[in-house]
Amino acid sequence: MNGAGLVVEVLAAEGVSQVYGIPGTTIMDLLDALARQDGIRYLSVRHEQVAASMADGFSRGSGRLGVCVASRGPGAMNLATAVGNAFDESVPLLALVGQVPGDVAGRGAFEELDVLTLFRPITRWQVQIDRADRIPELLQRAVRRAVSGRPGPVLVSLPLDVLRAGVEARPQPRFRPGLPRPAAADARTAARVLAQAERPAVLIGGGVRTAPAAGDPDAGGFPAANGPDVSGFPAPITSLVEKLGAPAVTTWSRKNQFPNDHPNFLGSLGAGALPATERAIKEADALLALGCRFSEFTTKRWTLLSPGTRLVHVDIDPDELGKVYPPEIALHADATLAAADLLTAMNGTASAPDWLRGLRAAYTRDRRLPDAAPPPPGTVATAALVRALAETLTRTPATLVVDAPSTGVWIQRHLDFTRPGSHFASSGGAMAWGFPAALGIQLARPHERVICLSGDGSFWMVAQDLETAVRESIPVVTVVANNYAYGNTRDRQRTAHQARYFGVFYDNPDLAGFARLHGAHGERVTCGADLVPALERALASGKPAIVDVVQDRHEGLPPGVVPLPAGRPR
Repeated sequence: MNGAGLVVEVLAAEGVSQVYGIPGTTIMDLLDALARQDGIRYLSVRHEQVAASMADGFSRGSGRLGVCVASRGPGAMNLATAVGNAFDESVPLLALVGQVPGDVAGRGAFEELDVLTLFRPITRWQVQIDRADRIPELLQRAVRRAVSGRPGPVLVSLPLDVLRAGVEARPQPRFRPGLPRPAAADARTAARVLAQAERPAVLIGGGVRTAPAAGDPDAGGFPAANGPDVSGFPAPITSLVEKLGAPAVTTWSRKNQFPNDHPNFLGSLGAGALPATERAIKEADALLALGCRFSEFTTKRWTLLSPGTRLVHVDIDPDELGKVYPPEIALHADATLAAADLLTAMNGTASAPDWLRGLRAAYTRDRRLPDAAPPPPGTVATAALVRALAETLTRTPATLVVDAPSTGVWIQRHLDFTRPGSHFASSGGAMAWGFPAALGIQLARPHERVICLSGDGSFWMVAQDLETAVRESIPVVTVVANNYAYGNTRDRQRTAHQARYFGVFYDNPDLAGFARLHGAHGERVTCGADLVPALERALASGKPAIVDVVQDRHEGLPPGVVPLPAGRPR
């Protein structure tokens, strides 16, 4: 066996089932090793960013480690945007990058690049394996770093001579470190703080692991490393919210972290958050924050929490505790395990029924879709698009993946998600994440339907991989909100630069025709009444599909929502 064959054997031992990438000189031996086995599926894509985003989506959708591979230099650099996005969102991902052989390293060989330095700010760990017999040790350590504790991407550099070298080593036994629980005394103190509150609130972030029952804890992925209750919404958190009588609010783009039909649920913070959602945090006298990092959008640029709020912060990453807001009680622990211990430690019940009822009534009223004036002829209003998606998802349960369009704010406000793992959105900010991530999620869930909602700006950055979807029979239905604009920037130019628009408008071809040229299903929709039938035909086609929803160039955020300006709170 050579080093490349050993890499593949290690990946199989760690439960890897799919790898995404682009062929290149320094990884040809690795691809040859993948070709000579049938336990791991390899899919070639058209751009390395797509490979990494597909691995990201596969990881989120399956609970198994997503893996991408690229050759040296330019190939590695093309991975960086998607790897950085996964780092921001704590998504486990393994990036394998080819490297020039050791006998020419350091001479500026063709496409030679210091990938360890390049990826150091955007990965949990980076390592180059310089001896084939150390592949099991270092590669399996990298996998553990990706999936354990606070998960995230790791990078492994594989020089060409190491992949070609003969080797007799074999994979090590697979194991995962245990999860931290709070100290019993700290849990009791935190429980007293929450029980004493008159207006307690619970903020639930991406560190709370929820997953469909399809997740396999023995597959080498992150469920086994992130708590015993990953199938469904974690019961200890729901029970704790109920015992506290507290509103449950999720962080930005994480609305599916708590059942949206629960009477204590009050929506998601961030861009376009409803007033009642923000009040639940601002007026709380005690806040339990579970697995959240208090990001800029979640906290309204760090202005949302009130100075007198007693904060109990739980996070599996000790570096997050006190980084933004100093907590009264800091619990270094897995969020679900901490919630179970808090529930056990609570004597009595903190209850604020009048406060919660008032917030819930306001939230229910404000989240109704607004009545808008008819859109210009030949275009579809976003309110009509949201209604059509809601109706379609009621008729055909599917996972909705939302990229970074202005439409995402509408989804956060007006669509509910009651099935765990049925909604994924990007809070890392990288455009073009949605379509390839949806491909990865669909591959992780071959028996489910996946719908991607993307802006036209994001879609065109990765549109070439519609060919990948057709070639590999990945039947994602992509709904493109096609307003011929970089909408988020356009809205900021309108509010911050007196509508001096520059560089934000462009033209598009017929996206439905583009889909049909690739052998995919294509629909072009210019009237709101035609949306549901078009979506149903796309789903029924069983093919990759594009539903091109033509909108006005100025269609964007919900009425009254103003983008958060850079540099100051709104």
